[in-house]
Amino acid sequence: MSHLEPLSAEDFRLFQEFFVAETGLYFDNASDHLLLDAFQERMKVKGHASHKEYYHYLKYHPEGRIELRELLVLITTGETYFFRNIAQFEVLMNDVLPDIIRRKRAASDKSIRIWSAGSSRGDEAYSVAIAIMEVLPDFRDWDIRILGTDINRDVLAVARAGVYTPKDIGELPPDYVEKYFVRDRSDYVLSQDIKAMVRFDYHNLARDPFTQDVMKGLDIIFCRNVTIYFNLETTRELMARFYDSLLEGGYLFLGHSETLWQINHSFQTIEYPHTFIYKKGPRAVVPKAPVSSITLPVMAFEGDLPVRTASHDHKAPAARDEKPRPPVTSDMKADVLLTEATRLYQEKKYDGALATLDGIAAHHDEHARAEFLRAVIFADQEKYDEALAQIQKVVKKDSLNVEAAFFLATLYAKVGKLADAETLFRRVIYLEADEPLAYFHLGNIYTSQKKASKASLEFMNAVRILEKRKPEDPVRFSEDLSSGLLLQSCKHNLTPLPKAGGG
Repeated sequence: MSHLEPLSAEDFRLFQEFFVAETGLYFDNASDHLLLDAFQERMKVKGHASHKEYYHYLKYHPEGRIELRELLVLITTGETYFFRNIAQFEVLMNDVLPDIIRRKRAASDKSIRIWSAGSSRGDEAYSVAIAIMEVLPDFRDWDIRILGTDINRDVLAVARAGVYTPKDIGELPPDYVEKYFVRDRSDYVLSQDIKAMVRFDYHNLARDPFTQDVMKGLDIIFCRNVTIYFNLETTRELMARFYDSLLEGGYLFLGHSETLWQINHSFQTIEYPHTFIYKKGPRAVVPKAPVSSITLPVMAFEGDLPVRTASHDHKAPAARDEKPRPPVTSDMKADVLLTEATRLYQEKKYDGALATLDGIAAHHDEHARAEFLRAVIFADQEKYDEALAQIQKVVKKDSLNVEAAFFLATLYAKVGKLADAETLFRRVIYLEADEPLAYFHLGNIYTSQKKASKASLEFMNAVRILEKRKPEDPVRFSEDLSSGLLLQSCKHNLTPLPKAGGG
């Protein structure tokens, strides 16, 4: 079997549902090349001739669970090395650890608890241990526990061994290598002081409960480049559990391309010159905005009604109305009905909201804002075909409606119609040339297509616009993203692109 045909849409959907059900991992359409490479390698080993055959083996064969473990090794083993994203480790050593140590000493508490969630081969957890030893000279007098967890058992074995190659430690200063490693031929072995701080265990963040004591009362959680494998619903649930696991004033570190924008409102964002992290404060109560200015993930409708983009994978439970809605009378104005439909939507009472919108349609055949909200509701329920059909009507009737064009573009991107998404984002830019989020989305589309030069150009366009704005300025089409945070994301995405190839 020298080559496999591309994954069909049906086969991709089957594997997508299988991974979510069995592991919590979510792969969108842009990940099919990653899956295809992994499938090709494992199907060659197992002797399967088709994707469907391999799917049935994974799902139904007695040894399918064993094979799933082998497959996950290929899919989830990412690039890692010591002190990856040095800007975050500078923040850890210069600000976060000193703050925690100061507060702990004031409370006569000499314990530090840290979790490296998605620890891979241990580089991150051990880097944190080194950082602590550098910042805290009397570390032996403290009770320091670092937990590293991962879904990949093979990388956990590497982590426990603590043996690394010159490439793995390439980002470390020479004095760190001399202080914390012992040379063994061509390898480098971690010192026992470092290894004694860290414990590694198997744990599936999307499926397993947080039952271990070291998963509670935490001072810091590192969960970097992990949620890229989860859908929005899983990510939201995970961040809520992380919030509960952290002590008041605890810190959360995410990957440079991951944010809590539109995911969790309880964490405080702390911005630094080259990165940003999150801190736990009192749980936020997000007030409901008036109908004229409601904002919903990921974009805010300018005018009277919000819309939600399709970049999320949220499936909120549809709550039923407590009582059947009274029949709509002809003297009820459309704006009153729209206000009521919006309220029901906010409360996730989708059936009631749609029924109210039907009342508008009965008296106002072409009511753009009502049609817009109907598309938003369908998208929120992951009924993307219905959402597309609805918002396409709005765009067809008003080709200059920039909010509708943006929403349709994000829907196209969500369902993998990247060419259509590109066209619509271009229309947004044609209508409003200084919309940085449209350039940002185009950059992400080109990055997924490995068109590095095109992606770089779009990110640079966004940077050019954002650098003229104040960091605290809001970003159009977003709920609470600041210009400063979007600028940082653009720069982070821009940095590695020149090495990625042409486009």
